[in-house]
Amino acid sequence: MCALAAYATPSDAGQQCKPSTVVSGVDLNPAGDGTLGWSTSGAGFAVIKATQGTSYEDSDFSENWAALKAAHVVRGAYHFFDATVSGVDQANYYLAFIGTLDAGDLPPILDIECPVSGESDCLGNGNSGDAPASQITQAMNDFLTTVKSATGLTPIVYSYGSWFSDNGVDTTGLQAYPLWLADYSGTSCFNVPDPWSAATFWQYDASGSVSGVNVDDDYFLGSMSQLTTFTANGSNPIAIDAGSGGEDAGVTPCTVSTDNQMGVCIDTATCASMGGMSTADFCPGPDNIQCCTGLPDAGLMMTMGSGSGTSSGGGSKDAGTSGGKLDASTRAGGQDSGSSHGSGTGAVPPGDHEGLVGDEVDPGSGGGCAVARGTAAKEELLGVAIMSSLVVAVRGRRRRAR
Repeated sequence: MCALAAYATPSDAGQQCKPSTVVSGVDLNPAGDGTLGWSTSGAGFAVIKATQGTSYEDSDFSENWAALKAAHVVRGAYHFFDATVSGVDQANYYLAFIGTLDAGDLPPILDIECPVSGESDCLGNGNSGDAPASQITQAMNDFLTTVKSATGLTPIVYSYGSWFSDNGVDTTGLQAYPLWLADYSGTSCFNVPDPWSAATFWQYDASGSVSGVNVDDDYFLGSMSQLTTFTANGSNPIAIDAGSGGEDAGVTPCTVSTDNQMGVCIDTATCASMGGMSTADFCPGPDNIQCCTGLPDAGLMMTMGSGSGTSSGGGSKDAGTSGGKLDASTRAGGQDSGSSHGSGTGAVPPGDHEGLVGDEVDPGSGGGCAVARGTAAKEELLGVAIMSSLVVAVRGRRRRAR
């Protein structure tokens, strides 16, 4: 089961708020629960446990993996990290088990939440998963780089806000991987741990249900078209609600750590045409999407407004999007059988989503608030207001091996 615990928020954490348009989803460890009813789940996406360490495979994974595809639910598979085992070995074990990901699947996902101080059975198999900080850091990075090299996709990192600082883990370079943040603060905003400037997914509680089975509730922090783009090419289209009526800017901000220059993650050719300079390894996604710096203010504003290179931008929402907030029992989503999953960087046309309720619109909960870490110039550029930091937040925990 999921567990809750309070933790102190790192003092340098920024704050991000739920945008006006999100896609609702779930995640779980389905071992022992059989094949769930995904066609009636109301989930736009679902993430299920595949493996843990190098000795555990979920017994119900294959059936649920196939059922998710048949139900046209965007699917993802996560690996539960064991810091006591080689990261390379864990990556190869995970990849061999899940096989080749199809177009429309989420990139590989690494669930990092053990060790936890005082928990002797954090791994769920009688072991704490405790290891020296240097070993944890090495195994984590080895897993991520091995998976990225083998698949060409940038893995997603799942954890809660204080885990890295609690365990002394060196987070250098982790901003290159999309963040799936567990935070049960119970508000529409949450704190983002360093070195990320924003999360892509948010696990906000553990009270969901699919076929009577308890699941964690999640949001993809953007529109259905952005989620489709994310699955199609491995980019990271974080939706930035810049306070303009809930319109999605859809471009990922980035900062080159060597000289602290702020930029945006856009196509290298687009960057060059605008007089900017692309720097590798500061943006998730394909090789052509890099951190573009040195743009004039007008150029930065244009890329923020257009979503060039990473998503549809422009502020338009998918046709068929529900205009009201949906409760947990009526959330609906997914893709119809005609949805396109091409390899280009553009968003799928709105027509491919007509009639779906894949997005949950909540204009009252997220307007005007987005990424709130960085320089005053960055904050002004994104059009966001700095909100007071939460003193205490709550972390979410996935169900482990049983």
